[in-house]
Formats: sequence, C-alpha cells, structure tokens
Amino acid sequence: MMVLRTPRPTPAGLLAVALGGLALFGWGSFALTASNQRSLKTELAEVRGERDALQSWQKQFKDAEAELRDVQGRIAAARDEVVQTNAAREKAKAQLAATQRDLAAVTKRLDQARDKVAQTGSIPAQDAAKKPAAR
Repeated sequence: MMVLRTPRPTPAGLLAVALGGLALFGWGSFALTASNQRSLKTELAEVRGERDALQSWQKQFKDAEAELRDVQGRIAAARDEVVQTNAAREKAKAQLAATQRDLAAVTKRLDQARDKVAQTGSIPAQDAAKKPAAR
C-alpha cells in the first residue's frame, strides 16, 4: 500500500492564507459597516421627517391655542357687553314704568279737568292755581 504524504505547509503559505482570511474578514466587515451606515442614514432621514412632522403639528396646536385664546377673549368681552346691556335694559324698563305711571297720573288729571270743564263750561279758579307751570 502506498501511503500518500501531504506536503507540509510552508510559513509563506500559512502567511498567505492568514492574510487572505484577514482580507476577506476586513472586506466583509467593511461591507457590513457600509450596509449599516446606509441603514442608519435611512433611519436618520425617517426620524428627521417624523421630527419635522411633529414640529409642524406642534405649530398647528400653538396656532390653534392662540386662536382659541383670542376667541375666549372675545367671548368674555361679549359676556360683559351682555351684562351691561341687560343692566341698561332693566334701567330702561324701570324708567318706562315710572314714565307710564306719570303719564297715567297726568292723563287722569287731564280727564278730570275735561270733566269739570264739561260740567261748568270753565276751569274754576282754584284748579287754575293748582295747574303746574309749563316745563
């Protein structure tokens, strides 16, 4: 039987294999890092887009809040105006009631004076003295 002998590796051959393995490992690591960088850049772009969208949304909320505060201020002013208008209305109603009472009293006196004139044909001297001065 013949025994096959395998040649013994030389130091230069081992060095070449080791350098080749390191080169493959280095290029593989580089490819993986480049792929990861592309992935991270893509993710960074997405995060920036989301950030910009959130900032836009936040600005919309701030604008809406400012508008809401403006509307609330106008509502408060309108409420104050309603209170003032109601107070003026109540005052006018009281003045109207007083004026109606005064008018009723003057109308009654006028009717009484007409009745006396109709009965006597003239105004008695004592009633003429009671007559109020012209305003």
